[in-house]
Amino acid sequence: MTVFHRLSVAAIERETPDAVAITLRVPEELQNQYRYTPGQHLTLKALVNGEELRRCYSICSSPQEGLLQIGVKAIDQGRFSGFINRMLKVGDALEVMVPQGRFGYQPQAERHGNHLAIAAGSGITPMLSIIKATLLLEPGSSFTLIYGNRNSRSMMFKEALSDLKNRYPQRFQPLYLFSQESLDSPLLSGRIDRERLAAIGGAL
Repeated sequence: MTVFHRLSVAAIERETPDAVAITLRVPEELQNQYRYTPGQHLTLKALVNGEELRRCYSICSSPQEGLLQIGVKAIDQGRFSGFINRMLKVGDALEVMVPQGRFGYQPQAERHGNHLAIAAGSGITPMLSIIKATLLLEPGSSFTLIYGNRNSRSMMFKEALSDLKNRYPQRFQPLYLFSQESLDSPLLSGRIDRERLAAIGGAL
């Protein structure tokens, strides 16, 4: 059954010129319904210029943070993403479906693994939730992230990833690739493709 609840916007953080992180306030009586696992998404519903629109966005927070946060990047001609980025304000309310989706990973404390995530652009959103939860709940595991963007200015969650690196310096290794920005390492300059992934794998 499709279940929406009206949730207010607790915070809006500008991640890049065209992307924001939206924190939603979940009332105490709805906490159980909005429990989620790393990798799940939310469907949002809103009236935009008199038309009801629905869009899905991945959750970027981890359950252990006690937050419900999504990342939204504006796309060309994107009516809903444009509304979120340019018109939504703290205190506004959105209709939000309970968390859905089977994509993701459930960390297990006894597991000792070497995990790898590959993401580009806004695809980092569900990966961030998974990485946060795994590093916290699996003290014997490590995580490598290969994250591609056009340039450093367009990279979402730069500060959050930097915080994770500082918190887990021996267990978290982020590698940033830029297709339109020159770097000292030719290996990290360009798009993510099979050949580049093979080269990076050989260098790790």
